[in-house]
Amino acid sequence: MVSNRGGIDIADQYNPLPIQGQVLPSFINVEHTRFCSLPSPAISPDMMAKLCLMLEEMAASGKYHGIVVTHGTDTLEESAFLAEVYLRSAVPVVFTAAMRSESEMGVDGPRNIRGALLTASKHEVHKLGVTVVLNDEIHSASRVTKTYTSNVSSFKSPGYGPLGFVDQDRVLLQRKPIRGIHLPSGKLLLDERVGLVRTAAGLGAREIRHSADCGDRALVVEALGRGNVPPEVAEAIQYAVEQGTIVCIASRCYIGRVLGVYNYPGGGADLERKGAILAGDVQGHKLRLLLMASLGMGLKVKNIRKLLERL
Repeated sequence: MVSNRGGIDIADQYNPLPIQGQVLPSFINVEHTRFCSLPSPAISPDMMAKLCLMLEEMAASGKYHGIVVTHGTDTLEESAFLAEVYLRSAVPVVFTAAMRSESEMGVDGPRNIRGALLTASKHEVHKLGVTVVLNDEIHSASRVTKTYTSNVSSFKSPGYGPLGFVDQDRVLLQRKPIRGIHLPSGKLLLDERVGLVRTAAGLGAREIRHSADCGDRALVVEALGRGNVPPEVAEAIQYAVEQGTIVCIASRCYIGRVLGVYNYPGGGADLERKGAILAGDVQGHKLRLLLMASLGMGLKVKNIRKLLERL
């Protein structure tokens, strides 16, 4: 997992790909620790939380100057986002992966691991929060998402772009993320009673009512555009709020805030009047994890609302 200057932690279905000593600078020493070995769709929120606690313990040990996490691509952005909002360490934490397996032409795993190790060895990276490195690009964990099912350039930050690049033996940082959102201090705990419903034309009302009836404490609704839903979905959202469910509105769009601009039934302003919380520009699957952690760590509705106002 780590060493004097860089490190690896494994959460993937494959064995770590070999990194020949001669391709790494001499000042990077690598120590490997296995967290688990699973296909990334099998990584549960509880496992993500345990990984975050392990990373926190490693960073606090004083033994490592950087930590690299290798992770399957399907849920990497969720694990990295949870680490981003929880960790407070000055030790750089970098997630990486491989879009192609060892059996395919043009395997990218070794190059990505090398790039992540170089990034983790750069002390200035800790100022960027948790980062994700693939295809020679460095992305913020809060923004990055998998955009392509198979392309090596899949991981992007739509509308924002990378924080920097890995160029051969150098890490070239271009910008810092301005937005930062963090959970309160305390041990990370998750309350998994948080639902996620994606809306479409004529879709969402039944699913929202079911989530509320099943006892979910919170629900993320991926709305259309600026944060709007069909009228019958708005009625279901009001029903969920009346049942005591915290309903947070995200957008299906990659870029842009949800906002109470439209006042018609189902518009963002209407949803606010019905008690829903508009949650800025965070993606729905990441917002779900943030709500799980917020509820698990004891935040009340007013504190969650205040937290989401920063998004």
